[in-house]
Amino acid sequence: MFFSKKNYNVTISDKNITLEVKSGTNLYKLLIDENLINPTLCNGAGQCGKCKIRYISPNPPKPVYKETLILAKVNIDAGYRLACQQVVKKNIEIDISEISSSAKFFNPEKKNENNKADEQAANETAEENTLSEETYENNEEIDETVSINDFNPEPHNKINFDLRKEEGPTDGILLIQQRSGIRYYCYSAAIDNIVSEGTHPYNEPLRDIIDNDMLPDFLYSELKIRDIERVMVLIEGNDSYGAEPKMDMFRYLNFEIGTQQYEMIMPRGSKSYDITHFFRLLNADKNNQLIFSLDMLNRCHYATPKLFTDMHFPFLKNDNLVAIKPRGLNPITSFNDKLEPASVESREKDIDGITLSALLQLIKLMLKHGIINNKFKLRPRSELAKQNVPLGLSVRIFGQETPEGFYVYRDRFAEIVLTQNELDEIYQIRSYIRAVIDYTRDCIGVVDGLIFYTTHNHEDLINLMFDLDFISKEFANKVIYRPGEATVQAIKLFKEKDVPTFLEVNFKNVKRIDLLDDADFQKAAISNFLEI
Repeated sequence: MFFSKKNYNVTISDKNITLEVKSGTNLYKLLIDENLINPTLCNGAGQCGKCKIRYISPNPPKPVYKETLILAKVNIDAGYRLACQQVVKKNIEIDISEISSSAKFFNPEKKNENNKADEQAANETAEENTLSEETYENNEEIDETVSINDFNPEPHNKINFDLRKEEGPTDGILLIQQRSGIRYYCYSAAIDNIVSEGTHPYNEPLRDIIDNDMLPDFLYSELKIRDIERVMVLIEGNDSYGAEPKMDMFRYLNFEIGTQQYEMIMPRGSKSYDITHFFRLLNADKNNQLIFSLDMLNRCHYATPKLFTDMHFPFLKNDNLVAIKPRGLNPITSFNDKLEPASVESREKDIDGITLSALLQLIKLMLKHGIINNKFKLRPRSELAKQNVPLGLSVRIFGQETPEGFYVYRDRFAEIVLTQNELDEIYQIRSYIRAVIDYTRDCIGVVDGLIFYTTHNHEDLINLMFDLDFISKEFANKVIYRPGEATVQAIKLFKEKDVPTFLEVNFKNVKRIDLLDDADFQKAAISNFLEI
């Protein structure tokens, strides 16, 4: 004998609706199916805290674990729960005014004739603040592509025990222009993290969407994202908006459209090195950390909970750092002991470059064979015989009295050469990193850890830096390597009410140092053989 599930009544007091549902029905799914609420940021995953409902009926169910993490105790005691975490097990009466809004904004579907009267009553209540009497009486079809500026959401009922700070973090969305389209990340203040993300293959650049005042429509019509209080946009290229420079790293502009706050972040100039590095700083653990960007070495930082030190070394310009730039579409990724390519990005393509980690491995092998000295200087051929360097390696050095380079790889399609200038540059970078570490530790404060960033992922890079004495062994367990895209770290800017407030809270005490003019750094540089 089979037993069917018992039916219960769910009364929604603020909508004057009673629904008959089966036992075990999820409240969030019920409200979505009945077109009474918006899909929330996490779409019922129990993360964003946006589907908050209040039990009117006595003895509300005990909160589940996720609810205790997201809802304040005072709200739980007042009968608030998350609809996505609640299932119907008895007759209940609830209030959904915290999350409900007009059904006209959510793919309206025709109900069957038995529910038509109830649906009309619900719509009368829900649309009271958003539809004119004329539109309502004529029962006109609603245009789903309506601009977000064309309506005012139903106001939430404020309660005196809501502990959320009006000036604190807010739910928002981060938009980033990428080659594949517009990348977006939805931020939830309730969990202080990303709750959803994706890429929209939109055929119009983000900058054009902004210039044409189409950003609200893009959010509503294309991304189908609602209930966003704050929009942050990252765009490349020159600033044509008269934005305000911030921290000598990026430009910032904010404005409002309706009730939404919009913030634009763009590079300080035509290049994005500085703004990329700023986003990397947002990922730093502020506990006496020294922070290097291997693709922007002329600027490094030392961060403590109370002080942020911005150190400049203009002698190392990005455009001159030839050796650390990724070269080729199919680079060599490692070498064998005979200094021959052991692995490449793809065996099916012609070799046309070398990665940074492979370059450091090559230098390590050249030191082992005696081809270069401890200052990365190529030895003359006359000395190589004394070093017992195999003939097959010595003939790869080119130049007469003053050696100028070393043939890394040659075939009929490509010729890859490591020049003495590039070796000098690598040695200079090594000396610079050592000097900054010594200077920071001796003159500014204790260094509890090092963070190295690169745009591209290089395997074994940090181990090779230890092997070549870029970093002393005392930091063996204190180095963090973070490769890859940094712009997603901008999501952390949502932790405060706006970007200027975030900068004030996190970078208030900034100490700027020009290392070339600092006498203490000069001493550290000399001790590390850095020629400046």
